[in-house]
Amino acid sequence: MLLVLLAGVLWGTLGPVGKALSLVETDTLTVVFSRALLAGLAAFLFLAVKAPGHLRLRASQVPLLLFYSLFGVCAIYCGFFMSLNWLSVALTEVIFFSYPLLIALLSPLITGERPAPMEIAGAAVIFLAVVLAVGPSLLSGGLTVSLPGLSWAALSALGMTLYSLFARLCARGGNVPQGTLFVYGLLFAAAFMGIGKTLTSGWGDLASLEPGQVGWILYLSLGATLFGYSSFYLGLRHVTAATAGVIGTVELVTAFALSFFAMGQPVTRNELAAAAMIVGAIALVSLRKESPCSTTGS
Repeated sequence: MLLVLLAGVLWGTLGPVGKALSLVETDTLTVVFSRALLAGLAAFLFLAVKAPGHLRLRASQVPLLLFYSLFGVCAIYCGFFMSLNWLSVALTEVIFFSYPLLIALLSPLITGERPAPMEIAGAAVIFLAVVLAVGPSLLSGGLTVSLPGLSWAALSALGMTLYSLFARLCARGGNVPQGTLFVYGLLFAAAFMGIGKTLTSGWGDLASLEPGQVGWILYLSLGATLFGYSSFYLGLRHVTAATAGVIGTVELVTAFALSFFAMGQPVTRNELAAAAMIVGAIALVSLRKESPCSTTGS
């Protein structure tokens, strides 16, 4: 559970950093491609030393890896960071955090696990919390609503749902080991996004990147991504995808704290109340009496 919590804290930095890169007109495809490629290469080198067997691919594994990289990794990375070009961090987070509910709905179909009542309750509380956080701004027209931005954010939520469920499926002894899924999911996603960048914005922007932009891209790649998702994967060995989806929403609390302490942006009462609701939901799920073993059957 602590590993998933750590992942959520690291992910809480993604929105502010991504928005900062967007404000200085960094090409989003450069950000997401670099993030997947650098994290994938670092993970590849790690496995080459620690578990080289996980780098061997069988033909039967390729279809799942391609699906996972395109509809999981690419959907999360492109959806979340592209939405920041149109939407505020808060509104992007609202849509993205519908994924715990999607996990609760789809986990019986993909992993065969029925979410516990507390998991469903926790997901519902979190959804209400993020709506509470930005509801006043939405009702007053204080946030700019863009159809492309909303669509990209919705894609990121669906991607995170599939990412979590298929990672959980592999953690329970599926056809693809976790290490294989993690490394090739990133590398195949980098290939997909590299093709997309070649066909759209091109590569001319690389020469004009400032040191600060490069530094933040490296952080997103090796800090928030490599360590964040590695922690998330390890955590999925011990908790269900629905539980991980709820606990990982500490990301939102982290984002609020960063916006106040690091970026100097005031935090409203509604946002503070939403953060408290999320902490309560995390506590609710952690108090489940059934153990991960009884849930997963492993």
